[in-house]
Amino acid sequence: MEITAPRDLSDLRREKVREQLEKLARYTDEPIQMIRLTLRHPDTRAARSRWEADATLEMAGRQLAAHATAADPVQAAREVAHRLRRQMRRAADADAASRNEPRVIEKTLAVRARERRHRPRPRQKSAELRDIIPRRTAYPLPENTFDAVMDLLDLDDEFLLFRHERTGEDVVVYRRGDGRIGLLHPPGSELADETDIVIAKPSRYPEPVSLERVREELDVLGAGFIYFIDERDGRGKVLYVRQDGDYGLVEPPPVLPAAS
Repeated sequence: MEITAPRDLSDLRREKVREQLEKLARYTDEPIQMIRLTLRHPDTRAARSRWEADATLEMAGRQLAAHATAADPVQAAREVAHRLRRQMRRAADADAASRNEPRVIEKTLAVRARERRHRPRPRQKSAELRDIIPRRTAYPLPENTFDAVMDLLDLDDEFLLFRHERTGEDVVVYRRGDGRIGLLHPPGSELADETDIVIAKPSRYPEPVSLERVREELDVLGAGFIYFIDERDGRGKVLYVRQDGDYGLVEPPPVLPAAS
């Protein structure tokens, strides 16, 4: 277990934070390979008295991740552990977890809306000075729409690129401006009928496009991110503006060749 925190976290609170994470072992028969937690103060003046918690957990060949914000570091650790525990439960009993998908998502969205008030805005940076920083998606394994939405909310992100287990396509779930969840997919995808818990719509591009074109349009549109199919390799990716003002490029993991 790794815990990274500012100096103002006392030894007593650090131990209580550790106890919250250690409880996760009670909820699985699988060995937990790693738990990593980072505690920090939000990077906004109005919220410096609050705490953010980012946690990752590895078990059974899968990495889980969650984000939470609270007024107290122990409370933030407790909430992030709760979100990890829910993911562990979904993985163990996917059928039971999916029976009330719309209700679960609606309830979770209402809770998460309160946390978004402290989200910092990206720093201003001229487009010509922005670098492109690539990274892999947080969830490299195929999953269904419901699990992807819950992972998005547990991470408290704006979007999540993932490989859909139904079609094998690289797609995106994201927070819409109206407070609902959207699903972006390649044109002509079977996922156009995924309308029970999300609002599905195709990529803005009818065909694969170059990263250079997407970069130019991101600057013009002023959008937070753009989902596209890269003409170089045919994979779905996301270009967005990072908090530091540079571009971030989220890419899927490579598809490994089948064993012969």
